Amino acid sequence: MARHDRLDVERLALRLGRRLARPGGSPLESLGDATQAADLSPAAIAERWGASRAFLLDFIRREMGDDPSLVALAEEALHNGREGLELIGGHREETGTELGGVEAGIEVIVRTDGSRPAFLIRDGRLVESSAPDSPWTELLGDVLREAAVETLIGSVGRVDVTHPFYPFAGTAWLIAPDLAATNRHVAQIFVDFFDDAGPKIRAGLDPHVDFGHEFKGQASVNRRPIVELVFAGAEAIPALGINHDLLDMAVLRLGARVTPGPPQTPLAIGTGPALTVPQTQVVVTGYPAKPRHDALGSVSETDRVLQRLFGKLWGFKRLAPGEIMPPRLTGRTLTHDASTLGGNSGSLVAGIDTLAAVTGLHYGGTWGGDRANWGHALETVLDEEGLAGLRHATLRDLAAHEDVRIVAAGG
Repeated sequence: MARHDRLDVERLALRLGRRLARPGGSPLESLGDATQAADLSPAAIAERWGASRAFLLDFIRREMGDDPSLVALAEEALHNGREGLELIGGHREETGTELGGVEAGIEVIVRTDGSRPAFLIRDGRLVESSAPDSPWTELLGDVLREAAVETLIGSVGRVDVTHPFYPFAGTAWLIAPDLAATNRHVAQIFVDFFDDAGPKIRAGLDPHVDFGHEFKGQASVNRRPIVELVFAGAEAIPALGINHDLLDMAVLRLGARVTPGPPQTPLAIGTGPALTVPQTQVVVTGYPAKPRHDALGSVSETDRVLQRLFGKLWGFKRLAPGEIMPPRLTGRTLTHDASTLGGNSGSLVAGIDTLAAVTGLHYGGTWGGDRANWGHALETVLDEEGLAGLRHATLRDLAAHEDVRIVAAGG
């Protein structure tokens, strides 16, 4: 058995507390008020563990081929997670594994008990059974939101490239009939920013945006080539680490579709200060990918467990709900706690109550230690000067000359 320093346990509780909270609940702010903020009484832990186990084993049976090795791994992670919840709830001082294994187990429970799920997409619709029944399911499945959720899902595509080191580059989403927004660091994979004639698409990489790539669903939908970079942040994004002072955004021109698909509705850019207020409920839609050491830093035990347990799902379209977290790091950077991975780079962030307009652009996260995800609050970067020499100097200029809408999405 492993004994744990109480300060380490309190840090673990602080890292995971908000993710343990249900929609609209309070974050776990300190070990002392754990049972008040997120119910970690023995009965509540048993209920949470039981719900997570029932869902996860059924999900493995339905979606993952009932793989015995995954079942064994799930049981081990769930056991560690239950001990971890008891540890931060103050009901035990020892666990069967070190703190890394405990944290990995709690993360598995968080992702499978409805606290912070990641829904699969199939045939352009949310697969409600791909996550446990929870308030998130009710919020997103509300008949009044159904059309907006499906419009949002249909506008999100995977940035595919022919590249020896990248199975795909990231995520992008339509802001006009022939324009898609993503991160500059995604564009840097397939755009030569240092060509004498100006940035151009690298020969041979064949970049496309494909709005399919669904798990056991549509393989290819409205696939379109990327033909031009029309806007980008002014400075290069470093390959290692994250610099929050840089604008990590790019806008791409798309050519005619090469695979069929239903009509799509481009999404507006939304403004409104209330959408960056802590505990505002949001969704992140994109294509989570396998963690990469150079993108995420040191891969933790949590990442290894998630890789083995959910690896078959990487690269497929998913929708993950969460909440805005404090603090806002810079004037343009919001923090959120939805479940994401590297391929989510370029994903949209939209308020659940304002789904018709996208208010944020996800650009990265940290996965070992203090977990957080970051995005640009789009209203704060509308007038920021982009890379000189491109078709548009700012997002506001782009919107004025292209078919891009900027709307008030709350306030």
